[in-house]
Amino acid sequence: MNHSVTVKLQTGFFERTDFELQVTAEELTFKPVTKDDDEISIPTGSIKEITFYETKLKMEIQTKELTDTYFATESDWIDAMKAIKETLGIKIFCELN
Repeated sequence: MNHSVTVKLQTGFFERTDFELQVTAEELTFKPVTKDDDEISIPTGSIKEITFYETKLKMEIQTKELTDTYFATESDWIDAMKAIKETLGIKIFCELN
């Protein structure tokens, strides 16, 4: 099962850019809606933990190699959480206020 959700990622200090988050059993891929930014791919086998922070509107993906943080709007993350949970079936941590 594949899912796709549009999210806004922080690409600069005060800049947020639309990316399409594609969730498959093999990887999470952030594809830029405009072609100006690089694609980001994270193999699902390397993911240790995913945490959503409600108060900061961010998602943190911890892999075996590093931790990346992505920012977006609240509604984007609700859809992203559902897509990740339905496709990968992994534990998702949520820090709610």
